[in-house]
Amino acid sequence: MTDLPMIVRVGELTFTGEGPVLRDGGQTDGLRLCVAPDQRTYLFKRYKSETADEVRVPALHSMIRWRRELPDEERAVLDERCAWPIAVVGTPARAEGILIKLAEKSMFEQRTSGSGEMTETPRHLDELTRSPDRARRIAQRYEVKKAYYEPPYKLAVLGELLDTVTWLHQHGYAVGDLQLRNAVFTIDPRPKAYLLDCDSCVPLLGEGAMPPVDPEQWKLPVEQRGVAFDVTSDHYKFAWAVVRCVQETVETWQPDPVVLRRVMPSALADTLIECSRTLPPPGVRERLREAAAVWPRMVIGERLYVNVDGFIKKPWPTGESAVAPAPITVTAAVTPPVPATSAGSGEKVKWAVVAGAVLIVLFLIIIALGM
Repeated sequence: MTDLPMIVRVGELTFTGEGPVLRDGGQTDGLRLCVAPDQRTYLFKRYKSETADEVRVPALHSMIRWRRELPDEERAVLDERCAWPIAVVGTPARAEGILIKLAEKSMFEQRTSGSGEMTETPRHLDELTRSPDRARRIAQRYEVKKAYYEPPYKLAVLGELLDTVTWLHQHGYAVGDLQLRNAVFTIDPRPKAYLLDCDSCVPLLGEGAMPPVDPEQWKLPVEQRGVAFDVTSDHYKFAWAVVRCVQETVETWQPDPVVLRRVMPSALADTLIECSRTLPPPGVRERLREAAAVWPRMVIGERLYVNVDGFIKKPWPTGESAVAPAPITVTAAVTPPVPATSAGSGEKVKWAVVAGAVLIVLFLIIIALGM
């Protein structure tokens, strides 16, 4: 087995027809499994032509060189957590794409289509935004084993992701394009996350390889756009990842303190809300680092817990969401009030009846006399 060169030509790759279903998108024109010259299997991430035109090839080479120069132990940590560029596919002057490692098998789920066809698809972190009702429909449609993830699972996976983000910060990189579609996860046998699109990571003291591109839902506030990605932008996007997973909607731009405090201490909820406003409070790194350490410990086998005000470990019921159901408003039938009759008006009615009776009697007497 030979060492893999830093630059590999497309013609040196042998493509395989097997593997999971992987969707193109963003800056990517294809994801295909292949065997490289070192006889190992990698995922070839091919860039769109317009993306390849904008790639800073020297910066991409620097990322690959940095990984190779890491101590063995740290490189193993990086490869376990991140789809980091391993080699450039192309020429010294142009990158047609990169070779990366495929996420482990447990981070894919089997789905069965209506026609009975079975496919393997990556389990992206946006699946953590599902509500119980939506998850139930997906489970029925695709026959997946687990479609809903309770808040302790959500936070445990996000804690693993945060640990990776913090590790990269400590090693001089910001994630940059941090969003729920750019990571996959598993909870079996324990919660783990694997960061994708790491070619978009940005050196904290230099330029990144890729042109910065953000989906609309993950863009920085208008006044912050155009500024280089850094630790603050990562904390901003991570805060929104937590808010959207716990509140079970990827569309929200409004953190709900009540919902957040059902699954975490008030101080941590306040920290995340401040981060979502790009106003990281003092000590934010320490608070987030503590969360990254605590959240994965709230899942013990199938037993679920949350760390909240007053409880180090509060049991969480299976299948329960942190989002309270909308209250049902019952409108009672309203009977129109009957106007009260005053004592004076009652007396008038009584005398009117007596007078009427007297007139009738007098009328009858007159008729009798006339006969």
